[in-house]
Amino acid sequence: MKLKLLNVISFLIISISTGYAQNTGTLKGQITTNDYQAISLVDISIKGTNKGASTNKKGEFVISNVPAGKHIIEVSTLGYEPITQSIDLKAREKKTLNFILKEAVTQLSGITIKGGGLNKQNSATTVNTINAKKIRKLGIYKPNDIVEEIPGVTVSNYSQGGTASTFSMRGFGSGGHGGDVAVNIDGISLNESEGHADGYADMNVLIPLNIARVNVYKGPSSVLFGNFARGGALSFETRKGGQYQDISLKAGSYETFDFQAALGQPLRLQNDKDIKSNFAVQLFRSKGFTENNENLRGNINGRLAYDISEKTDVALTLKGHASNWDAPGFIPGNSDVPDGDQFYSGDRFKQALNAENDGGKKTFISERLDVNHTLNENLRLLVYGYSVQQNFTRFQKFGIDEGGQQENKNGRDVYSFGTSLNGKNAVGAIDFDWTAGAEYYNEFTNKKSWNTANRVRTETNPSQKRRFRVQSISFFAQGEFDIVNYFRPTIGLRYDRYTGSLKLREPGETPGELSLNEQSHLSPKLGFISTWFNGLDFRFSATNGFTIPSGIIRYDKDTNIDPSEIWQYEVGLNYDALAWLDLDIAGYILNTSSELNEVTPGSGQFINAGKTQRRGIELSAKANPFSRFYFDGSFSYVDTEIKENPNKNLEGNELSGIPNSVTNLNLDYTFKPGIGLRYKFKNIGKYATSVFDSFGPEGGQSFAPAPGRNFMVGMNFNL
Repeated sequence: MKLKLLNVISFLIISISTGYAQNTGTLKGQITTNDYQAISLVDISIKGTNKGASTNKKGEFVISNVPAGKHIIEVSTLGYEPITQSIDLKAREKKTLNFILKEAVTQLSGITIKGGGLNKQNSATTVNTINAKKIRKLGIYKPNDIVEEIPGVTVSNYSQGGTASTFSMRGFGSGGHGGDVAVNIDGISLNESEGHADGYADMNVLIPLNIARVNVYKGPSSVLFGNFARGGALSFETRKGGQYQDISLKAGSYETFDFQAALGQPLRLQNDKDIKSNFAVQLFRSKGFTENNENLRGNINGRLAYDISEKTDVALTLKGHASNWDAPGFIPGNSDVPDGDQFYSGDRFKQALNAENDGGKKTFISERLDVNHTLNENLRLLVYGYSVQQNFTRFQKFGIDEGGQQENKNGRDVYSFGTSLNGKNAVGAIDFDWTAGAEYYNEFTNKKSWNTANRVRTETNPSQKRRFRVQSISFFAQGEFDIVNYFRPTIGLRYDRYTGSLKLREPGETPGELSLNEQSHLSPKLGFISTWFNGLDFRFSATNGFTIPSGIIRYDKDTNIDPSEIWQYEVGLNYDALAWLDLDIAGYILNTSSELNEVTPGSGQFINAGKTQRRGIELSAKANPFSRFYFDGSFSYVDTEIKENPNKNLEGNELSGIPNSVTNLNLDYTFKPGIGLRYKFKNIGKYATSVFDSFGPEGGQSFAPAPGRNFMVGMNFNL
């Protein structure tokens, strides 16, 4: 009898449990930052119930036995903006909810680079951001491919191995290979004052898998950048803190192989404190699709950070790069000379008869020390210093005749230190975010050149031997004032002063020393943002920039020249009222004046004379209209015109090498098993091949042809 009663009770319990389970579901997911880094100890709760969970070290959570029906999910943790989301859970359903948390704008403790205290939501200028999630989603292994994702930017690949390619931004055409765009990584400037070219910035030292975000400032809009930011600035930030293990393996055509790994791991000390460690490495190799085009490079990055106290933290960052590459002869085309083009007309993948085995090698090492202190909840002080040691050798040939190759060797040492204050304060009812700082920069460059033949020196002594020193001191300040929704102004100011010297040690000539003509400039930045209604913001800005003279002319004491002036006027609209849609449109006018020009070609006399105007429009859209489908696209149009020039024949013409339009389109769909499809489209409009507006092949250079076939396959692991 007792056994029968026990069986009945057990049956009832099982029936009730089964019935309850049939009316419940499960919630699971992951919480990450904008940089795709997992966040632990995040609280996830279901409003009106006692159900909830916290994320583990991988940012994952599971909530079981959630009653079926409609619920409000609340997500919160210290230092991030809370999120609420409504859901409808069906019985027996296992629903996946992934959340991306934004850092709370009132937190200063996480700022590690200058300008980090400014709220980009209050920016009166265009700032495009490419985050780590997109970089990893696209499987990027070349830094140039990151730049290609920026609205309105196009890259011209030189196919010269480890040599930096050039890219255009807002009508300025020599970013990367020249000085039209400022580029830095974790606050370390990659622009060379007197290296391979004035403003040359080689992004091959970057590890794409280790990039947390790239902030792209359009035009001379930011107080954080000076001389090289006339077209804009790229500010790369690497991953800091967190816990993750990412690996990327890829292989493809022409024996191409790429390996990247990134590791974030706290190291527990005996005092129960953690050292935040981040490590990344990359190894890339490709034989290329043309003769003499092999490329091998390796990158390494390490960072250790330690909280001395609740208010003070220190960090040490080390970066290293080594590369060795071959490159096909870089020879201007000439159809009148047999096989005069860079490649044979019969076999476009072979070098021409008179081409020589160009190429080069490079090493890059940098060290950076940061000491940061939170003075109070509204004020944080950053103090930093960094150094760079770089050696760059390039063999290159211009011309179609036999011989003429040169070996150019540049040694570069940089020492820089600075400080900045980041604050969040209020004057009465007006809140404002602000930053102010100063930076000293000191760069030494040793340049030597030899005449060579197939990389063999034909002379003992160098044909050129020079030592440059360029120093600058900069002061900057910017405030963003939250007066009312309809008017939130931004006021910024930057001052730069440049000095330096040039020591001439040419063989057979008397040694001499020249001083860099002192250059200084004050750059105001003004603007405001206005919220017309929820989700729609209007912005306007007028920002000033400058360009100091480049080349040997800036060391000529008899030449009285000043920096060129740049003014950018921009208006824009941004719409993000819908959670799945973000639209942005910007129009701008960029005027340059007091441009440096030679009075008559060959005279050696230079004056500040010349004006150029760039007018353009940029549109971008991001959409996630339904689950697992993503869209982002952009369109830009730019028109350039030479307004004034000592050569009157140039007035009214376009600048060369600047595409009139650039269109980008990315479509991405992921199926439930995790397999995805991606479509990418890019169109580059016509551009003038010379300042005389010739749009045909005449007068152009012959570059490496596009590969006839190319594919890459790979795997990404998140351990």
